[in-house]
Amino acid sequence: MKNEQAAAVPAMMTVEEVSKRLNISASFVYTAVADGRLKHHRLGRGQGGIRVSEQQLTAYLAGTERGGNSEEAPKRRYKHLT
Repeated sequence: MKNEQAAAVPAMMTVEEVSKRLNISASFVYTAVADGRLKHHRLGRGQGGIRVSEQQLTAYLAGTERGGNSEEAPKRRYKHLT
């Protein structure tokens, strides 16, 4: 029974763990949380501890993905750069 309950609760990461995992500063993580870009959980009273699930981190990273468009590259506007 305990194993079933533990499996239902996703593993949570602290701000420090998220920052180490992404190789960014903790202040960047706090800013992403404050701006609403990184969904998270607040645990405890008052401001409480911030925890981020694997799913929340994956969703955040998907939203930050850029480039890699498989379409043909746009033609350059300036001849001297070709």
